[in-house]
Amino acid sequence: MKILVTGAAGKLGSNIVGNLVKKVPASDIIAGVRDPQSEKAKVYEAQGIEVRLTDFEKKETLVEAFSGVDRVFIVSTVPVMETAIQQQKNTVEAAKETGVSQLVYSSAPRADVSDFVLAAPHRERENIIKESGIPYVFVRNNWYVENELGTIQQCLNGSPWVTSAGEGKVAWVYRPDLGEATANVLAGDGHDNKAYELSGENLTQQQFVDAVNEVTGKEIPLLAVDSEAHAKMLKEAGVPEEFVSMLVMIQNGIREGGLEAPLSDLEMLLGRKPTSVKEALQILLK
Repeated sequence: MKILVTGAAGKLGSNIVGNLVKKVPASDIIAGVRDPQSEKAKVYEAQGIEVRLTDFEKKETLVEAFSGVDRVFIVSTVPVMETAIQQQKNTVEAAKETGVSQLVYSSAPRADVSDFVLAAPHRERENIIKESGIPYVFVRNNWYVENELGTIQQCLNGSPWVTSAGEGKVAWVYRPDLGEATANVLAGDGHDNKAYELSGENLTQQQFVDAVNEVTGKEIPLLAVDSEAHAKMLKEAGVPEEFVSMLVMIQNGIREGGLEAPLSDLEMLLGRKPTSVKEALQILLK
């Protein structure tokens, strides 16, 4: 069985490949990358992993890359909506033309029903896969702990933790856990046409900051503001206008419960307890 991982040079994709090599022969793994001459590609080849060009915007590269492949992991991308949809169509069409038997897509929490600002694009991309008729698995990844590292560093340098998310909770999750769980899906059986919610423990912003303080020994203060004040502060900090509105919308979505997880399939797929936020921070901030 041949398994191809797109985005294999990225952080999630490389983590998936790293876990796959523990479960299946390296000769059964194909690393899909945008630059087959990159250092990462050379590392894969040295491990006996085949490297193939995969460019979501060039369907012909996908048709060639998917030839002889059984299962494909599709990493989600974040271009403008129209581009993302076309990329997904290219990927699915190439999979149909080459007879791929399963597509695994990294989606967003409760993408089929959520009103969270980031859910709608994933819902459309899930639907494109569903309509193809190819057996699928959606791994709906919650918010990475790693997403907060930049903010944490700013806070360690003296800034407060500014938030307009109120008491909304986020089910922060450690990216290597997602890589391991996804590799288990790709290498396993019995997952066809299922959607898995991959989330960690639900914490408020204050509880997350408390965990950071416990791990670092610092006393980072939390500054709770409303959306208008938050947008103003971001602009004054030099954040580009197009990102300000998105960041504030994400905070609004968190406040409304968009990243809180009523349930999680992560422990089931891992076969162990997921890494806690505190444990993840201890690893990331050491």
